[in-house]
Amino acid sequence: MSRWHEHPILYGSARPEPGGPEVRLGEGEPLRLSHGPYPFSEPPDLIGNASLDARIGLLREHLATLCGPWDRTARIFIDAYFAVIAAAIAGHAGEIASLAARAGGIFAPADWSFSALRPLPQAHLGAVRVDFAFWTGARIIAIELAGSASPRRQRKDELARLEAEGVMLVPVPAADLTREGERLLARLLPPEFQRFWDGVVFPASPFGAETLGEIVGG
Repeated sequence: MSRWHEHPILYGSARPEPGGPEVRLGEGEPLRLSHGPYPFSEPPDLIGNASLDARIGLLREHLATLCGPWDRTARIFIDAYFAVIAAAIAGHAGEIASLAARAGGIFAPADWSFSALRPLPQAHLGAVRVDFAFWTGARIIAIELAGSASPRRQRKDELARLEAEGVMLVPVPAADLTREGERLLARLLPPEFQRFWDGVVFPASPFGAETLGEIVGG
């Protein structure tokens, strides 16, 4: 059994800050894009961003702000990750359309985009910060944006401790990410990322009426 759901995960800053963004993980429940709250600095303009594409764009831009202010590679990762989501929906549009029909026809396939796993930028897993963390409901998958130089011994030891605690580490070469983006992530991300709509009968949105009161904070 994973221990990571026992305490909130702090994220969104280089150092864990009291009162900063945090999220609680549910044992057996993946953390999805549909799961808030999100720490928007001010309420997003939902009237001016009424379409699904626009609201996905709000999340993508917001998550980019939680990366390091000068971390261009992390922002490239965010863009590539959302491109992976869009490609998965487009590539299985017929299958998801059948799922939408069984749900009463009130959803479009793209509504399942919010079922994708939610990235936590600059996530603090205990004393170790990782570039991104994802929670599958059973384990944490941590993304390590790797430079061309070998990591220092201290960093190797930190990552080894995480792996010993059941964290799956996925190194993503920064130079390859810059060149290949979505294509690289499609090859490197594990199976939990590939069919994120499985088991989600009624897709939710973090901008739904039931969550608007929580959308600022974290």
